Amino acid sequence: MLDGVRLDTSGALCPMPILEIAKLIRKLAPGTVVELISTDRGLEQDLPAWCEATGHPLVRLERRGDTYVGWVRKAG
Repeated sequence: MLDGVRLDTSGALCPMPILEIAKLIRKLAPGTVVELISTDRGLEQDLPAWCEATGHPLVRLERRGDTYVGWVRKAG
């Protein structure tokens, strides 16, 4: 993991992973990276769209079997 915070939303379906990262990222300092873990395949589309809409850079997004892992850096 990159330096930052891990958020495991495994088992939660859309829109929960995005709602959870949105809630968490508000509490973090700019530049902090959140590692979001999800089993919801919708994350592949939802996370990049959320990052574009909010201005938080998507560092990386990868699939590991049935799990999706995305790294988002808090803007600012």
